[in-house]
Amino acid sequence: MEVIKLKLKTENTSGEQAIIIVKKFVEACVFLDASRIEPYIHDDQYFDDLDKYRFLAFLKSQFDSARESGIKRMIIKEGRCEMCVKGHRTSEFYSDGPTPRFAYVFEVNNGEIINIFNCNASSGWFKK
Repeated sequence: MEVIKLKLKTENTSGEQAIIIVKKFVEACVFLDASRIEPYIHDDQYFDDLDKYRFLAFLKSQFDSARESGIKRMIIKEGRCEMCVKGHRTSEFYSDGPTPRFAYVFEVNNGEIINIFNCNASSGWFKK
């Protein structure tokens, strides 16, 4: 008698899921494509005090505005929040200018993504 073993797809742990969400979010920002992050956000998740679909619509409007300016791809640099969560690391997204086009804070706690929010006081805006 032959035993057949089936492989079951296992769910990612919350830590792995947080890493995937951050990675896909960064990818969406670099390529100005909100659809890259959409499948990784649960319907009941809120980011930046917005439900999934309002958050995606906000991203799309940011990305559309950048594309209308002729930007095709963003460059990511690390920054620091200078106001709300002072000192917290931010991800700043640049086109070709000296200041970021937009920046985000990723709030991760115990390997779980808690929040992604727009940072309007990231250190890149204060460089001279």
